[in-house]
Amino acid sequence: VAAFSLSSPYLPHLTCEMVRYSLQNNFYGVESSVAFAGFAFFNIVMKNDYAEAKYWANIALEILNQWPPSSVTVRVNWMVYGLIIVWFVPLQETKRRLLETYQLGMKIGSFSTSMYPLCFCSRIALLEGENLSVLHQSNSRDLKTMTKYNLHCAKLSVLDMVMIDELRGIDSNTFSMFNGSFGNDEKDIIIDAQLKGDNYLLGYAYQRRFFSSFWAGDYGNAELYCRRVLSLPSAKTPVFQSIYFTFYRGLIGFLRFRDNESEEQYGIGLDAITKIEFWLQFSRSNFENKLYLLKAELEASMRNLDAASKLYEASVKSANDCGRVHEKGLAFEFMGNFLSSVADDPTGARAC
Repeated sequence: VAAFSLSSPYLPHLTCEMVRYSLQNNFYGVESSVAFAGFAFFNIVMKNDYAEAKYWANIALEILNQWPPSSVTVRVNWMVYGLIIVWFVPLQETKRRLLETYQLGMKIGSFSTSMYPLCFCSRIALLEGENLSVLHQSNSRDLKTMTKYNLHCAKLSVLDMVMIDELRGIDSNTFSMFNGSFGNDEKDIIIDAQLKGDNYLLGYAYQRRFFSSFWAGDYGNAELYCRRVLSLPSAKTPVFQSIYFTFYRGLIGFLRFRDNESEEQYGIGLDAITKIEFWLQFSRSNFENKLYLLKAELEASMRNLDAASKLYEASVKSANDCGRVHEKGLAFEFMGNFLSSVADDPTGARAC
């Protein structure tokens, strides 16, 4: 547990050794569940083997269930549901599990660790398009709790508050509310992360700016922050926000390709399709509508009117079936933009 808390560079080796020891000696103490959960996650990070990761994650949960609730329970549930099972179940189900984990942690006094599942819940709610006014209220409340128990999680959450404010067009003076705990603005958080070598927080901040730029239609600025995200070591670690980062990056790639016919941008779009297709095998709910929209943009880039239109409609239907109202709207927006461009230049499109 200490190695996980300190993000030790020896963590993969220690994890493998602890798993090996447990299997060879038939010893499954409560702390061994942390090793099995970590081993599961390393199967994703190092081998891209999600099925194997799920197998070991379930073993971690089985071990955990043999012991009474403790701070280890909170840590392992957060790792398993927030980092592994999230790829296999609808994000709303992940959010529910993480919220239960947070509530359990607060009940048993594991306050600091409980802030991680709470922080993940907030980001899932934001990326899943929940009502912004409701999110502002809940995040304001949760941020006070995080500031009390876990300042690192609070810094992550305040970045979400900045994004919520931008989307609402309202400045709620989040930084001034906490008497300088996070500095005076987002730049102070970024500088602090750079000085401390906190690549996760830094990447989170750049992703926040990437998402905001995408939603504002500022694709040039989105590309800038995309490159900054990808320049960090943390970009190689798949976490649930990687789903949206990959999805939006692919959409931007195809849009930019149509603007300037850059082969690099076209390749970015194709890469996003490849990743989403791979993830689709694990969860239709999380990925199907995204794949349809990316493929629609691919056909739109080739000016294949009929094929693109059918895929746009498929994306709308899939998003609607899965309750993703904001992604349904996104599909309509991209379809409208494409059809408008065809209307402006009808000779440029062809039936397919």
